[in-house]
This record gives sequence, C-alpha cells and structure tokens, in this order.
Amino acid sequence: MVKFLNQFSKKCKNQAEDQNIYLGDLFVSFLEACSDLSDDAFINKKNKRFNIALYEAVFAAVCETAFAEIRLLVGKITAERLRELESDEEFVKAALEGTTRTTNVQLRLNRARAIVAAL
Repeated sequence: MVKFLNQFSKKCKNQAEDQNIYLGDLFVSFLEACSDLSDDAFINKKNKRFNIALYEAVFAAVCETAFAEIRLLVGKITAERLRELESDEEFVKAALEGTTRTTNVQLRLNRARAIVAAL
C-alpha cells in the first residue's frame, strides 16, 4: 500500500491544476448522485461501520464512464440498486475475505458495474 501511495503521489505532482479541479468537481457530482440515498446508505447494517468495499465499488463503477469522457455525472444512484449490490452473493463474498486481492477488487467492481451502472 505504501508503495502504491508513493507512486500515486509522485505521478500526481505533475498533474495540471485544471485536472485537479475536474476531479474535485467529479467527486462533488458523485455526492450529488448520492443525494437521494439515506444517510446510512454506505453503512454496514450488521456492524454499523462504513462499508468501504461498497463505497469504493459504487464510486468507481458510477464514475468510470464520466471520467473517461471528462464530464460530470448525470443522474442519481437509486437505493434499490445499492441494496441489490450490497446483498449480491458474489459481491458479498468478494468483500468478506481477501478484500485487497486483485481478483476480489475486480469482482466487486464488475458486480457494481453490472448492478449500479455508470451515470
């Protein structure tokens, strides 16, 4: 993880200011896409903790197309789709053990793409 963060930080040092502004705006558009969700939408119902695996998969899947097209998100994430992903058997399995394994990260992202979809 430390290696990744150091490499990422080094890469971002040369990033243009307009790219940083765009990324901030994209994040804000993600928050707006979540604005109809309940305050606890990304909270694990069993342990009452923030579900980072759910959040990361939804964020990546929803923003993927907009990022590739250098635009902001259009639309809302629905509670129904979020609940469907959260209870998806494959997603849950990939979120329980070996959460940092590439195969599990990819599986979670693929399930989020299939269920929540890009905006």
